[in-house]
Amino acid sequence: MFFSYLGEESGVFPEKLITRPWRALLALVAVCLLATACSSTKLGYDAMPMWLGWQLDRYLALDAAQREMASASIDAVHRWHRQTQLPAYSAFLGAVQSRLDGPIGPEEIGRWRDEALAAWAPLAERITPDVAALALTLRPAQLERLARRFEESNRDERRKLLPETPERREAARVERVLERVRFFVGDLPSQQEREIRAAAAALPPSENDWLAEREARQKAVLGVLGRIVRERPSQDVAHRWVRETLAGLWLSTDPQRREAIARSTAAGDALSATILARPEQRRQLHQRLRDFADDFSVLAAR
Repeated sequence: MFFSYLGEESGVFPEKLITRPWRALLALVAVCLLATACSSTKLGYDAMPMWLGWQLDRYLALDAAQREMASASIDAVHRWHRQTQLPAYSAFLGAVQSRLDGPIGPEEIGRWRDEALAAWAPLAERITPDVAALALTLRPAQLERLARRFEESNRDERRKLLPETPERREAARVERVLERVRFFVGDLPSQQEREIRAAAAALPPSENDWLAEREARQKAVLGVLGRIVRERPSQDVAHRWVRETLAGLWLSTDPQRREAIARSTAAGDALSATILARPEQRRQLHQRLRDFADDFSVLAAR
């Protein structure tokens, strides 16, 4: 659905950073920045370099030289992202706003998602040398720590997404949907909230599929880092391996999961279109997106 178009993984940012390396800088929409726990988009974006460095250290226990390397790389990527990518994000949000003068169909919401996720490609290309350079310095013990961190975060995520009973799982899914909807369009009339609750409860359950995709991405990251640590290839070879991994990070390799997630996403898009059929909620969304687009423009001009 539009209100969570990055999928089940767009909500809890800190525990998911390393499953998609450095993706904190992909600040396409509110969800990506909300997770910094800052009330201001600009403040959250400005704080990202320090926060990213802390997270990398938390997951990998960097030594002093690695920490210095990571800090310099993060600062450089952040400057590049501010200057070259934020203007495109602002333009994208402006294009979405321009369509909010009338009802929006599910197909258009799907196209917006595809366009937003396409912004991963230039970021992946930009960070490839930095990820490869850091990988060439890693030690086996650091990869073991990373694997343990993955396991810990997956246990936490599984507890959150998959409570013990089907009824609790459904209730948790409904609350996630409502939280996202309220953020973008504000408080809901009682009758509409009841309708959205019923529609959210009827969404195809896809939590297991999202978790499996998350674990597959973690496996891909651990695989390429482990290969680099074991074989100690040249920089060019390490770059190639990292580039291939990052480029395909969001492509599901499991046909059944891919189909299940597509069904769930389509159902969410249909629900989003129903919500956006109301003019007052399109106005609320327009204002929310304009605020973010304005913030991105201000940040890009610094």
